[in-house]
Amino acid sequence: MQTLPEIFRRNRTVIVLFTTLVILPSVFLGYLGFRAIRSSQVEQEFQQRNSQRQVVLLLESELKSWLFSERPDGAASQALLRFTVDGDRAVIPGLGESASSERTRPPVPANSFVGRELEEVYYPRIQVFVRDFNLGQNSGAQYFRRLRAMIVRVPGTTTGYVLESSKLMEFSTRKLDDLTALENYRASLLIAEAGEPALGGEEVVSLNDFTFFHVAFQPKETPVRSFRGNILLYSTILLTIITALGGFFLYRVVSYEVAVVQLRADFVSAVSHEFRTPLSSILALLERLEAGHVVDKDMLHRYHQTLRQEARRLGLLVDNLLDFAQLEAGKKKLSLQSVDLEEIINEAVSAAHRSGLGRIDRQASPDGAPAYILADRTAIIHCVQNLLENALKYSAPGTSVLIRSGLKDGVAFVEVTDQGIGIDVRDQQRIFDKFYRADNARALNVHGTGIGLALVKRIMKSHGGSVQVESTPGKGSCFRLMFSKGESES
Repeated sequence: MQTLPEIFRRNRTVIVLFTTLVILPSVFLGYLGFRAIRSSQVEQEFQQRNSQRQVVLLLESELKSWLFSERPDGAASQALLRFTVDGDRAVIPGLGESASSERTRPPVPANSFVGRELEEVYYPRIQVFVRDFNLGQNSGAQYFRRLRAMIVRVPGTTTGYVLESSKLMEFSTRKLDDLTALENYRASLLIAEAGEPALGGEEVVSLNDFTFFHVAFQPKETPVRSFRGNILLYSTILLTIITALGGFFLYRVVSYEVAVVQLRADFVSAVSHEFRTPLSSILALLERLEAGHVVDKDMLHRYHQTLRQEARRLGLLVDNLLDFAQLEAGKKKLSLQSVDLEEIINEAVSAAHRSGLGRIDRQASPDGAPAYILADRTAIIHCVQNLLENALKYSAPGTSVLIRSGLKDGVAFVEVTDQGIGIDVRDQQRIFDKFYRADNARALNVHGTGIGLALVKRIMKSHGGSVQVESTPGKGSCFRLMFSKGESES
């Protein structure tokens, strides 16, 4: 039997070609593809960051234009309230005389625009804004968190206004949606101080001139991926699949070669052993006959009978091998005809009796009605005979084998039961594989090639039927031939 290294040496050309033409190029191209994909990802991330910074710059420019413009569609048209600047003083309609940040504020009229809120909330912060603007500490727009509003002074004028944050968010959201419409990410405006938890866990870019404003970016739920942009990724996946398939087929080729070598070894071992035994007996008997050592008529008759049995055994082995080869190649043609199942059993029992292996008990059909099947007479006789001879070989001397037949639910069957060594559960399915023999059969050195049951299974399958087995180790086995319902006639 050839070892695994020898099998690989026999297939080294296939392995070398596969490694050279598939595996090595796939690994090399996969490495290049990975490097290219990584480079492409880094470049895409860099381009995306640049794109995001550009979005922030454009938003900041749009905000400045909108906040610092007196256009009809500018932010001033949506102001909560307006004021004018006179030096370091702010003049707010409804707050009476102008007041400086150092002087006491006058009382607010009862019918003022926002009542005491204007005096206690808005006015002090507007005064702070005016002071900071005069000192150059703001650029003309300052956000006040408590007000939830932005105070703005229009450049080149003495006018200013207060804008609610909701108006600011609406404008920013609309502009950000327009700026990111064709991108694979979305953007939203956040109003918070740097370092606050609200800015954590997101990719955030701050606006330069508006310290409280930040733009957060998130990927869209269904990013658009172009085939051209991901062609290296797809190529790498394709190469991986090709390599995996190639490896699988190479494994199948080597595995098939191993199975064929094992099968050939089993076949040669089984057949040579089965042929050697009868040939040795025939040669030994012929030598004694030729030497003239046997003169007694009874002894001569016994020698001739033994020679006939051994010759018949060799003929049966050859027939089994030829039949199995023809079935394997699909060349054996069955001659189907309506035959009496009882007649087939009678012929098989007679042939098994001639082997002289043991006693066979016959149990007739319970209803006594004849069963007819559409089958190849010779092939089915061979199946029944094979089951009988196996049952006799694996039974202890003096025990009998039971064969019975009949109809079950309209289906004809033949059943052979013995009280022999039985078959282990793990072997009960494999015994129908060609050249397979159970361990207990090998241990008892019972003759057999391992093709008898495989041949029975093939014959029954070609008839549309099946062969079944029930067995308990140490107690015996029951083999059952089940014919198809269409082949059973009564």
